This record gives sequence, C-alpha cells and structure tokens, in this order.
Amino acid sequence: MTPPTIGILEGRLTPTRGRGIQFFPDGAGEWEKEFESAQAAGLGAIELLVRGKGLYEHPLMSDAGRARLQELSRVHGIALPSVHGYYSIEDQYANNIADIVDATDAIGAKVILISFFNERKLSPVLNETWTHAHTQLKEAARRAKAKGIKLGIEAELPAETLLAFIAEAETPEVFGVYYDLGNQISSGFPVVDELKLLDHRVVGIHVKDRLPSTLEHEGVTVPLGEGNADFTSAFYTLKNIGYSSPIILQTARTEEGAEVSLASNNRMFVQKILADVW
Repeated sequence: MTPPTIGILEGRLTPTRGRGIQFFPDGAGEWEKEFESAQAAGLGAIELLVRGKGLYEHPLMSDAGRARLQELSRVHGIALPSVHGYYSIEDQYANNIADIVDATDAIGAKVILISFFNERKLSPVLNETWTHAHTQLKEAARRAKAKGIKLGIEAELPAETLLAFIAEAETPEVFGVYYDLGNQISSGFPVVDELKLLDHRVVGIHVKDRLPSTLEHEGVTVPLGEGNADFTSAFYTLKNIGYSSPIILQTARTEEGAEVSLASNNRMFVQKILADVW
C-alpha cells in the first residue's frame, strides 16, 4: 500500500512580499515557477488557490491558462488534484462556484475545497451564512455530481455538525469534508475520533501545526512538530479508513526566499511519518 502523495498549496513556494500568508502568486512568472519549485522540493502536487477577488484572472479560469497549467503539470511531474476555493454570501458567488466546478473538471481535478472561515467552534452562534450556503451551492453541486467532483467543506466545527450540514443538501453524495489537521487540533477536537466518524467523507487533508485556541486568542500556526498536532495518530487513522488522496502542506512560513527549502523540509517531516505508518 503506497502512502499518499505530498503536495502544497499554491502560493506557498513564492515570497510573500507583503501579500500575507495565503495568496495567489500573481507576479510576473510567479505561478509558473511554482511548478519547478515544487519539483525541486520533492513534492508531487499543487493545490490551486482561487478567491473571489480576481477570480477570472486566475489561469484556472481561462482556456489558455488551463492549457499552461496542464503543460507545466506534465513537464514537472506535479499533479493538480484539487482547488482551494472559498465561500461568500454575495449573490454572484453561486455563479462563481459553478464556474469553478466547470474549470476544475477541465483540468481533471476532483476536489474543490469550500472554506467557511467564519464558522468556528468558539463562535457564540453559527453565522447565518451556514444555512444560506445550500442555496448558493445548489447549482455547483448539481454540476459537480455530473462531473464526479467532490465539494469538500472546511470549517473549525465538530464532525457531527459538518455531517449534519451535508445531510441537508439536495445532493449529499457530492459533499465531503476537507479536514485541516492543525485547525481541528487547535480547536480541541478529537481528531482520531472525528476522522473515524467522517470515514469516506474525508476528501482532502491539510497539514499544518498550531497552538491551542482559547476564547481570547486564536492559536497561531507554528512549524511542524512545534504545536499540538499528533500527526502519527492522524495518519494511522487515515490509513485505516482507506484515505489515498494527496496530503497538502499549508504550513507556517519562514523568512522570505527560503520557501523551497522549507517546503522540502516539511515534505521530509511528513514523508517520514507516512513511511512509518504505511
């Protein structure tokens, strides 16, 4: 049994230059260079990152851009298994996410992450967007079902709540959970029990390490091995539930210009545990 491929989120192989932790590398030649950098770091996949602002400027959203993405994927041996999407309550979002499904299908990727970052265990109430989301996602889910694509919900909420959300969908079979090990551990969830409960609904895994969150402070992301994450137990559980999709690095950043060496070190950290487990 072969361990999962280790990949990285788009943008993590490019210096931030004031763009924050998470961004699409939109400078001249930046996103193209990430394929070469991923290969140099020994990685096997890149998860594309799209956002509402500038969505249709992303290469995923044009014929020429998709052709270039697939060319670079072939040249450097870097798979494109998934797209890190987003959620918005704006009316236009329903059209945007449906277009993202079509574009994702066009490059052969099979998972779209939909992040609900306002929904957290420590929030006093669930944001109203949670119930509005089914309406917004209805057409995208219909298209995803026809194309064999999974919509992976990511939120710092209990597995039971995520499963309840999925059960209320018109096409529940389209939905899964994109599980962020660092986020869930930081929020105090029993990760092993949750992964067992979610089972085949786990359609993607993000690897990061974080300190515990409290009512007053959100736990910050720290280098792998310096937070609360028990990756060994999590990976054993993933193996036992038959998880075989890529594991995507979404780790803490370090100094500008060290992105490739950091990615390589993080890949080796995860690879060693996977080798022991698998």
